[in-house]
Amino acid sequence: MAQRLIDVLRHLAKELIEKGYDSEEALKKVEVIDIDFSTVREELHMLEINKYIDESELDTIRALLAYILMKDTDLENEDIYAYTFGKGRQIIWN
Repeated sequence: MAQRLIDVLRHLAKELIEKGYDSEEALKKVEVIDIDFSTVREELHMLEINKYIDESELDTIRALLAYILMKDTDLENEDIYAYTFGKGRQIIWN
């Protein structure tokens, strides 16, 4: 299930980078029920370590994941940013 979400997010990220479009409309197709987001985060981390995707695509995937978490969960925004961009560590904003 987590791999399927990663694949969908990769596809959406590529379209965002190449064409630009309304991400709100595209993300309506993404179902987040019963997805283990810690597994998704681990898979993203492995993609980053192994350099399977470029940095801009990875950042776009993380942004989409953060958006989904903000929209579909009760987590605080700071926790979501730390979860998706900070590898679980608290992010200090200057």
